[in-house]
Amino acid sequence: MRPFFIYHFPAIACATTIITLSSVPNLTVPEVRFLASDKVAHFIEYAVFAFLVYRSFSHLFTGRITRTFLFSGLFLSLFALTDEIYQHFIPGRFTDAYDFASDLIGAFLVLILLSMLAKKRQRSLRA
Repeated sequence: MRPFFIYHFPAIACATTIITLSSVPNLTVPEVRFLASDKVAHFIEYAVFAFLVYRSFSHLFTGRITRTFLFSGLFLSLFALTDEIYQHFIPGRFTDAYDFASDLIGAFLVLILLSMLAKKRQRSLRA
């Protein structure tokens, strides 16, 4: 039970938080004097989520970096798409392709970085 709470629960908790926030009608982001601050928030949100998802899948696919990357990427893409579509049905919320793009950019930059680090670590262990 302990590995579940260490590796998988944080990703589940993050997913639950994302869906909970998406469920809030008429949710407004505090106005910040920064260009596209909403998109930056989406980027950061999915970058953190990607880290947690990659960590979870890497525990399931120990030593299989490519499989971990692919499953994490597929899961995050489908989750982000589903989240954006879901918001269409919430009063005062709407589906935004730019939010989806920001989600994917944040997620995939982290996934690529983590995969590169894992491959480097794997090569150093073989040497």
